[in-house]
Amino acid sequence: MNARTRAIALATFRESVRDRLLLLVVVFAIALVLFSRVLGWLSVEDELKMVQDFSLTGLSLLGLFLAVLVGAGSLAREVERRTVYTALTRTATRAEFIVGRYAGLVAVFWLCQLGAAALLAGWIVVWGGALHGAFFAAVAGLLCETLVLTAIALFLGALAAPAIASVGTLAAYLVGHGTEALRDLTANGRNPDFAMAFEVLYRVLPNLESVNFINATTSGRPVDWGALGMGALYAACWAVAFLAGAVALFRRRQF
Repeated sequence: MNARTRAIALATFRESVRDRLLLLVVVFAIALVLFSRVLGWLSVEDELKMVQDFSLTGLSLLGLFLAVLVGAGSLAREVERRTVYTALTRTATRAEFIVGRYAGLVAVFWLCQLGAAALLAGWIVVWGGALHGAFFAAVAGLLCETLVLTAIALFLGALAAPAIASVGTLAAYLVGHGTEALRDLTANGRNPDFAMAFEVLYRVLPNLESVNFINATTSGRPVDWGALGMGALYAACWAVAFLAGAVALFRRRQF
């Protein structure tokens, strides 16, 4: 990452931190973590496992909301404020601008998620729980998921209006977490009418379940760190692909 890209990333980071919408989303995530204790009391199973499962799902939603509400409209806001013209006239290429925006957004989103994860970790310890490897694997998987969602949001933001980009990012999240289960349900000829469609979706869209280790916090099974590493590599490849698509689309735009 060269100096121009780092400067754009830093400017994006500072801009996003001051965004009131970002603050509202983070407050929502913190509220979910705190509310998880109420659900723990109502659970007939292990209270702390319920707290972890619900709160980690909240962290996943935090990454989604940040990508949908902040990332999807990022490029449109830059064009509307005309700050993109300033960046591009200072010898920065469009590819550097997109990569810088992406790096800045990911840094902000990760900071929010890690902060919420630290709050959750303290919450678990306060209530007498212990932090196991599954917790850290789940958090690492959520960070990988955010890599992909942010790249998708930027790609769709370069392609369409912010509202459409937001809906598309939400759809990618839902499909990314659902196609593997739907594919398994329709396998072996159990529902041939939909089997082919789900198989195609599974192959051509990111499978976010590859980095989903939330269930490991409640199942008690040991974490397969090799699977996490492969999932992280898989997520990184998809992020690069969508980021390259965003660069290609942004280069075609007329300013």
